[in-house]
Amino acid sequence: MNAAPEPCGRRRPRWLETPPLVASRLPCALPAGHDGPHEDAIGQQWVWLPPELVDAVAVLCTVDRVRQAFATADTPAEEAER
Repeated sequence: MNAAPEPCGRRRPRWLETPPLVASRLPCALPAGHDGPHEDAIGQQWVWLPPELVDAVAVLCTVDRVRQAFATADTPAEEAER
């Protein structure tokens, strides 16, 4: 009697969840150690990214937004209104 291969079981990261949340939290149904994207039982695929990369991108986006919020340079349209 052959046993079925052990599934990967990795779940989609919370920042990739989509409605309905129950479906987006299904674990990867592909065999453990597979190559390529993960895929759940209903065929939705996702790529696992290292948390360090996700954090670094979030920090860069936040820094850019803060820089834009506190920018002191006037745009040409604002100078024309004066």
